[in-house]
Amino acid sequence: MLGGSVIIALLRMVISIGGTILLLFLMSESRFSRKKTVLSGVGFYLSAIAMTCIWYAFSQEAFVRMGALVTYLCFGVYAVWISRDTIYVSLYKLALIFYLISAFMVGGIEIAVIFFHKNVWADIIARIVLFGLIALFIDRRVKSSIRGFSDYVENELDHFSVAVMMLSLFLGIGFILNPTVRDQTPYRLFQIAMNFFLTGVMQVLVFRLYLHIGREKEYRQQNQFMEMNHRLLERNLELLGAFGEDGTSEKICENAAVNRILSAYADQARKEQIHVELDVELDVEAGIPNIDLITILANAWENALYGCMEARKEDAGRECIIRLSIRKKKNKLAIYCSNTCKMEAGIEKGLPRPEDSGGLGAISIVKTVEKFDGEYDFKNDNGMFIFRLVVNIVPGRDFSAMA
Repeated sequence: MLGGSVIIALLRMVISIGGTILLLFLMSESRFSRKKTVLSGVGFYLSAIAMTCIWYAFSQEAFVRMGALVTYLCFGVYAVWISRDTIYVSLYKLALIFYLISAFMVGGIEIAVIFFHKNVWADIIARIVLFGLIALFIDRRVKSSIRGFSDYVENELDHFSVAVMMLSLFLGIGFILNPTVRDQTPYRLFQIAMNFFLTGVMQVLVFRLYLHIGREKEYRQQNQFMEMNHRLLERNLELLGAFGEDGTSEKICENAAVNRILSAYADQARKEQIHVELDVELDVEAGIPNIDLITILANAWENALYGCMEARKEDAGRECIIRLSIRKKKNKLAIYCSNTCKMEAGIEKGLPRPEDSGGLGAISIVKTVEKFDGEYDFKNDNGMFIFRLVVNIVPGRDFSAMA
């Protein structure tokens, strides 16, 4: 270490804590709004600096031994709390942040020792420059990969792989901060640079690998959605064609598109001896494009029909029912649909299992709901499958002419 006055030590702490917080927000997305995130970040930053100063004033020896460890433990708790990532992804990103911090900290010391005769100000300037380069590289080159990694890791990456990646980072930190190595030579600086480069390249390659796996899976799923929607459109045309031959549709609501599709589906359900209860209060303007509303209703009804058929296979004498309610109030559109289902019909990761819903209809509903920043819920209530959603609508916009 280069030593220095209390002011120098405080400057190093200010740079390290500030750099750590900035790296956190470059790599992770906050669960809170931008304003709350900034306020909490500034509050933690100032609190950490104030507490380190108070601790140093009361017990310098204890602070020298434990100050950095306690500070970074507190930062770890704060990072897990504010990040929207899962706990093990947050821990991995913390390990990566601490690795980068150790690299620019030791790099600053080595540069000051080798090139500037142990000048403490050279150490501080070198740390700032190195950190700036690291932050710039992350922001320009790998930020999207690191953040995208979080979106796919929960489904694609197992805990063992995360543990191995964290271990590689801790081994890199151990090499950089090895207290038994006292050589201050250009070769030592080269070793640190190579360690930093190789460990970093491995992390980026893993990011890219799982991004590719996740995106490929997403593309396949989107292709399945397109095929499913194509089949659903053909199905709706068949229903509407058959229903049109029987006569005029019953009056369910003022929205013509919704009225036609619900009339056709209700007629088909009654032909299958399924009791139907409709409670729809919807005017001409639904609040969202008709094509999106029809996508939700058609998928929900197809799932309900499938659930009733499966329940009847389980118990031929069981009475089946489908209830649908639609309400539009101010800037919200609420839909409630319940149907008879198998007693053991299950929910996985918040969605009905494909074998219990007949396919990807629930995922298509979720995609449409998320398009309007809405909320949804699926559950099996003792043999009655319940689907609820609320979507936000924009008052004053006319979607009635949109198909």
